[in-house]
Amino acid sequence: MTIASSINSHAESINPTPTKEYVVDDYANVLSDSTKQVIIDQAKKYQQTAAKPQIVVMTVKSTGGQSIADYADNVLENARWKLGKKGLDNGTLILFAQNGGKNNVRISTGYGIEGILPDGKTNQILQNNKALLKSNNLSEVDSGIKQTFQDVASIVSKEYANKSLKDAKATKDANQRKKYFSWGTLLFLILIIGIIAYYLKKNNNDDDHHNHYGGGSGGGDNGFWTGALLGGILGSGGSGSSGDNFGGFGGDSGGFSDSGGGGDFGGGGSDI
Repeated sequence: MTIASSINSHAESINPTPTKEYVVDDYANVLSDSTKQVIIDQAKKYQQTAAKPQIVVMTVKSTGGQSIADYADNVLENARWKLGKKGLDNGTLILFAQNGGKNNVRISTGYGIEGILPDGKTNQILQNNKALLKSNNLSEVDSGIKQTFQDVASIVSKEYANKSLKDAKATKDANQRKKYFSWGTLLFLILIIGIIAYYLKKNNNDDDHHNHYGGGSGGGDNGFWTGALLGGILGSGGSGSSGDNFGGFGGDSGGFSDSGGGGDFGGGGSDI
């Protein structure tokens, strides 16, 4: 029985399967009954809305040597974990891993929810609850996870309480376009700077050739402007993302009680 229990625990850790409640998957036995009920009650309320967002809370003993971001990505790539409503990508995963006392936590968001829960906001939520989440006291960890959930849920609830399905879809599409535009613009600017840097370097080499015969040099100015341009572009590119890690998913699910709604993740997230 001990061996069988160990095998089952390992299987749950590396390849978790949804529990009956789906939105609460406490494989590490960290959550109190009251915390579980708060999550379940909120999920039932979300099912009464048109957009049917979904927040799943999962705890595991270990991520099996993976970073919590990679572990979350692998979980969400599995067909059994499809959070939020199909076509809206409005699922959110709050993942807690004991990891030998490290107490790693990640919030992963779908495209449809990323606009209201950008990386900077999810990171702020985690930082606000870090003392509880990183505690050696299981009761405090439970409180930290509950508060993290409530912080996320308050934002999600405000967004979807009275939003129609059409408006929710428009918001999701706008978030995707904004992200694609930001990355496309950054790549275009980097390409332009690369071309400019190439010609500045080429002109500098030509000046050096002329200087060999006594001519003047503008190489220092060229180097200055190349550095300034590159620094400005890279700086503006970095401002497009506030928070920890990119990664995760873009949800499409919605069902409660025993399943998700068919989500496909691909948004962002943060972890501690």
